[in-house]
Amino acid sequence: MRGPDKRVRQFRVRRRFVYAAPAALLALFAASLALLQARAAWQLEALERLLAEQNALHRAALEAKDGQIRALESEVRTLSDHQAALEKRLGDLRELERRLEDFFDRYGDGAEAPEATIGSGGRPDADLPGGPAADLPGGGDHAPPGIADADLPGGEAPAPPEATAADMLRLMNADEPDFRALSGMVDALDRSMALRLEAARLRQLEADALPSAWPTRSRLVTSTWGYRRDPFTGETVFHAGIDISGRKGDPVYAAGDGVVEETGFDATRGRHIVIRHRNGLTSHYYHLSDIEAEKGAAVKRGERIGRLGSTGRSTGPHLHFAVEADGESVNPLDYLELVKED
Repeated sequence: MRGPDKRVRQFRVRRRFVYAAPAALLALFAASLALLQARAAWQLEALERLLAEQNALHRAALEAKDGQIRALESEVRTLSDHQAALEKRLGDLRELERRLEDFFDRYGDGAEAPEATIGSGGRPDADLPGGPAADLPGGGDHAPPGIADADLPGGEAPAPPEATAADMLRLMNADEPDFRALSGMVDALDRSMALRLEAARLRQLEADALPSAWPTRSRLVTSTWGYRRDPFTGETVFHAGIDISGRKGDPVYAAGDGVVEETGFDATRGRHIVIRHRNGLTSHYYHLSDIEAEKGAAVKRGERIGRLGSTGRSTGPHLHFAVEADGESVNPLDYLELVKED
């Protein structure tokens, strides 16, 4: 359209051009579109190749990661097994520690029973009339009466404590100590120690029953056991005991555990006490000024039973102390303990 003050411009276009131009444009558009499609297909193929390569790399990485995960899982299982084994060993160690604490609580602080050393001058028990070592409970290497092997697991006596302790030390010094086995050894050590202490206790009871403690404070023996000149008649007679000099009123003690079998007074023995001990032994205490024990009473070694005097057939304050084994007179000095001089 023209303006009112302008003239009209006219163009003449051929009809062939009118039809050819759109066709050319359409062909150009189609060619451009085909070129774009080809380029897109090439880019898509390149992206697909890159994606395939990346997928392959990712699969390889995933497989490697899976292998690492499987290896880690295996290590975790191994560590878990090791942890379980360590926890088990730790539990065994704690149980061993508990048993050792119990063992030392029972036997660690002076629990060892005293040895029964009987006789004077260090003489063995076998030298004492009526008191041989073989007759004492626990004599030798055998278990004491009342503790039979049948009472032990398997019917066998446990090994000596020294041997068990040596085995425990060897096992503890091993590269991998077996704490459970050590706990079992502690049990065996406990049983053997209990047997040994019981044997020692019974030996001590047997020893305490022997008339082996001095019956007076004084140790002055004025007349020994055996033949001597009678102070009243001057004749040679058998003196069935020892005379221990002392002061009137000094305490007189039981020479060993036993039962008071006789108390009384007669013209020869004066006030006297007879104590019955084990193994057919009796101890006799004559010429007392006072009797402080009752017939039938149980007395302990060292318990005061009377006072020294000069009653009966006596020349002065002293204690006539005698020991009999199965009714036969024996030398009391074979039983009495010697004084330990400083």
